[in-house]
Amino acid sequence: MSEVIRTEELKKVYANRVQALGGVSLSIKRGEFVGLMGPSGSGKSTLLHIIAGLEKPTEGKAYLLGYDMAELTQDQLALVRQRHVGFVFQFYYLLEDFTVLENLTLVGELAGIKNAETKAREILEYLRLSHRLSHKPSELSGGEQQRVAIGRALMLEPDIILADEPTGNLDLAEGRRIFELFLKLREEKGITFLIATHNEELKGYFDRIYRLKDGLLEV
Repeated sequence: MSEVIRTEELKKVYANRVQALGGVSLSIKRGEFVGLMGPSGSGKSTLLHIIAGLEKPTEGKAYLLGYDMAELTQDQLALVRQRHVGFVFQFYYLLEDFTVLENLTLVGELAGIKNAETKAREILEYLRLSHRLSHKPSELSGGEQQRVAIGRALMLEPDIILADEPTGNLDLAEGRRIFELFLKLREEKGITFLIATHNEELKGYFDRIYRLKDGLLEV
């Protein structure tokens, strides 16, 4: 398997002198299902944001599919994310005034995907949401909203999904269903997953786990 994510001694210190990462090195290969675990405030979100190019490190390197993310322009970063990366958040960030179908279709149209609505319908059927096409986010359960958010990420056919506490607002049973969906996507579409969670009940799903504490990887 080829390497798709690599970090080298990543450090992040914010303007208030808070150190979020203290030198984190990791490697993830194509098709892996990897956990990033640790308590709240341990640096998990910061690490994901740097890998995705949403933040720049204070020191060190983050490579995504061979790209040095800190060296790319904003336009180049946007293109890499559009072509290769899906990001799934704890808070679903759906457009409240738009229907489920419109939430996905809009993403496809903005990315220049032909027949975006047709693709959105196919993805929503795959996610068992065909009966919710005309519903707005406020009319959905938490698990359904998260599946819509996953569908939005799938519109761009990502090679990698970075998920930041994707089950944090869900009960354990719904969280397990989301993880089982992720595993299905890994098996059927070959997507690589790096998932931040503090939920120890879900650790059995991962191929392997990196653990963060106070911005450092625990050995």
